[in-house]
This record gives sequence, C-alpha cells and structure tokens, in this order.
Amino acid sequence: MKNICFLALIFFLFSCGKKSDSTFPVRKDITQAVYASGKIYPLNDYKVYAKLPGYVEKIHVHVGDSVKTGQPLLTIKSEVSEKNVEMAKNQYELAQKNAGDNSPVLSAVKEDVASARSKFELDSANYIRFTNLLKENATSGMQLDQAKTQFEISKQNFLKAFNNFISTRDRLKTELENVRLQYEAQTSNQSDYVIASVVNGKIYDIVPKEGELVSSMLMLMEVGDGTRFEVELSVDETDVSFLQKDQAIVYSIDAYKDKIFKGNISETYPRINQMNKTSKVIATIVFDKSVSVFSGMSVEANIIIATKNNALVVPREYLFNGKRVIRKSEGDTVEVQKGAEDLEFVEIVNGIDEKTEIIKP
Repeated sequence: MKNICFLALIFFLFSCGKKSDSTFPVRKDITQAVYASGKIYPLNDYKVYAKLPGYVEKIHVHVGDSVKTGQPLLTIKSEVSEKNVEMAKNQYELAQKNAGDNSPVLSAVKEDVASARSKFELDSANYIRFTNLLKENATSGMQLDQAKTQFEISKQNFLKAFNNFISTRDRLKTELENVRLQYEAQTSNQSDYVIASVVNGKIYDIVPKEGELVSSMLMLMEVGDGTRFEVELSVDETDVSFLQKDQAIVYSIDAYKDKIFKGNISETYPRINQMNKTSKVIATIVFDKSVSVFSGMSVEANIIIATKNNALVVPREYLFNGKRVIRKSEGDTVEVQKGAEDLEFVEIVNGIDEKTEIIKP
C-alpha cells in the first residue's frame, strides 16, 4: 500500500512539474496546395478498336514505333464480311439487270401496256364508228352503248397498265439505288479491316497477336503523341472548389524521386465520381530529354492555390476546433482568423500577433 502511494506521489509531482509546449507566431512564406494523384498519358492518347469482328491477319507495327496519320496499323480479316460483300454485289448486279430498259421485268410490263393500248385504240375506233352509224340510223342505241362501255373499260385497262409500268420502273430504280448503297457500305466495311493511325505519334501497346480472333469490345492498340504528355488527376470533392484553370502544379514521380516536375491545370471536369468521391482534372506536365516517360506512370501532385510571402503563421497542431488557440499568459482561448495553410503551418490573419505565446491544446 505504501509503495502504491509513493508511486502516485511521484506521478503527481512529475505531472505538475512538466511544462506545456509553447511557441510564438513567426513570419515565413507559405504556400497553400491541394493534393491530387493520377496517371501520365500521351497527348492525343486513344485506344484502337475493331468495328467488326474477325481475326488479326497482319500487324504492321511494333510497340515503340513512330507512326504517321493514315499509316496502317493492322489488318483484320473476316470471312463473314467477304461473304456479305459478295451477297451485296450479287444483289446489285441483279438490280442493275432488272432496272435496265430491256430487262425481263420491264419488258413484260411494257408488253402489257402495248396490249392494253392496242385494245384501247381498237375499242376507241369502234366507239367512234358506232357513233357515226347511229347518226345515219344504221345501228341501234344499244349497240352504241355497248361500244361505249367497251371503250371505257379498255381506257381504264390501258391507264392501269401504264401506271403499273411507271410504278414498276420507279420501284426498280429505287431498289437499284438501295442495293448500290448497301454494296458500297459493305465494300467500305472491308477498309475498316485495315485500321490506320489517326494521329502522328507512337505505339504504346499492342494487345492481340497475329491469328487471334478479336471483337469490337477488345482494345487492339494504344496510340498517342510520342513527345508530349498530359496528366489525369483525381481531386477529392472537398477541394474542387479551390481549383481554377492555369493553376500551377508541382509533381513527384516514384521513378524519379530526386526530380520535381511542373505543369498547370488545363481542364477541370464539373462532375463528382460517386464511387470514389473525386473529380477529374486534366493538367500539363513538362519533361526534359533525360527523362524516359511511360504511359500510365503514377504521379502525386500539389496544386498551388495560394502563396503568401512573409505571412504570420503558427504550427497546425496549436489550433483546436479549427480556429482557436490557447494563450499561455492569460490561460484562455481566443478565436483567430485563418488565411493560407499547408500541411505544417496555418496563416493567422487576425486574433493574435507575434508577441502572443500560445500552447498546444
């Protein structure tokens, strides 16, 4: 029991004799920055996909090659596509034959028109003849009415045959134009199987090998600028309100720990990713010729949002509740107005001065 009391007394005396850590505000330059992380990608980076399925017949480039716009990258062969082209060609040739002036279809319709015309002309002449005979009382009114009825029937049949010829001719022309467009579309699809570069750049990745089956869902290659790069950053949603275009950025890259890289914000995306609560930012980055850059490299970034020279600052750990400090002499707390802040220091705009000694909370 005496030993316990003795230890308690020592602890009490030690606690009473310990002095609290204290400091005074000091003047220093402070830079306020927003942290972000991301990946490096070539400028004009794009993924190559096949529009239609097939198998890789020939790969014309290698990883690391420089390419120019329009240069073939790979050839994809598809038996289905070739058969579609052949079918479209056959349909086009048939439509050309049917739409020709001497085609069997139009010839048959023309014969119907000619036959109907002959019958119409004959019945028209008979109707005129019976009309004249009735004037001379050489026929009856009933015979004239029969001739008139036959004439009107022949007239309607002739008009019907002629209209059928016009509609058949127009339909065949329309069918010819449609199958021509279909044939051209199928032929142009074949050119999709020779995929060419759309930029002057560099080959960063090739996924399939020659002979492999590919689909429109599979990325085939990654192509981008060979000398210029950009950074895609993720910024926490609590910091996006501080960001503006052209703000300076300082980067660090694990592969080059002894180097600092610089850039600027070029574009901010006004959308929050609901999965990770971050917003996307696109930024520039500058490299010298001694640095080898790989697409997909990870970077850490500090986006400079404010810089203050000769600011009055205190260490961050001396604030509590985000805006109050403890004055050592008075033993009370005072609310301060903050300015710029970084990971170590906070600028004090109002509330205390350089002569105010404060202690840790």
